[in-house]
Amino acid sequence: MAESQGPLLPILGRDPNTPKAVRLVGRYALGVDWEDGHGSIYPFEALRQACGCAECQTGPTGSTATWPVEIRREAPGLRVRWQDGHETTFAGRALRQLCRCAACAKVH
Repeated sequence: MAESQGPLLPILGRDPNTPKAVRLVGRYALGVDWEDGHGSIYPFEALRQACGCAECQTGPTGSTATWPVEIRREAPGLRVRWQDGHETTFAGRALRQLCRCAACAKVH
């Protein structure tokens, strides 16, 4: 039996689905720069609607529910605390799949 020399397809570099930088875009959106250089813009309302918990899927919507008071980068994604106290955690890959730019729309 041959001795294993590690994975056949090693991953080189950082995960492209890791947020590198996060910033506000205007008053109603979040911008994310990814490790691979791609940039995404997410309206706050779309982020809240993307929360998969039962409360967000059936609960009330409105300006209070869709306004973040804290956004933190956490490996490998983001945690958003909303004005109504609810928190949503987005894994990097899941957040990246929400990108609706022209290039990503062709992929999704």
